[in-house]
Amino acid sequence: MQTLLEKHFVLAPGKGKKFSVLDAIFTTKATGKDTKGAWTLYEITDTAGNGPPLHTHPWDEAFYILEGELEIQTGTKTIVATPGYFINIPGETAHAFKILSASAKFIALISPAQATEFYEEMGQFVNSTPPDMSKFQAIADKHDVRLIL
Repeated sequence: MQTLLEKHFVLAPGKGKKFSVLDAIFTTKATGKDTKGAWTLYEITDTAGNGPPLHTHPWDEAFYILEGELEIQTGTKTIVATPGYFINIPGETAHAFKILSASAKFIALISPAQATEFYEEMGQFVNSTPPDMSKFQAIADKHDVRLIL
């Protein structure tokens, strides 16, 4: 029988599986395996000017800004988010962000955890800019990610 302490885990700073999606560095802090499929947590670092265009997807996403400035659009509203901001984005909500500072670091909580399949596939096939749009579109279509151009 596990004790309460054995059911928990601690991940030291800088630790976790790392991969790149469109030049952003994702560090996996917790996966669906750790959360009974409920959510995944990434620490993301990125540089000036980067960020996804306006898009939707079926999963929920939440961001907590640790360092830097991000311009974040949800629906028709746009804000400049700085350290301490928390942004919750329900599934199917149109959203985008762009890094305004030289670099930024933020936490991304993705729910349900199965949505990580999209990010990990992107990390395998679309990990730098400019992206190979045929590969990007194939992965996006597979996971119901829709760009709003």
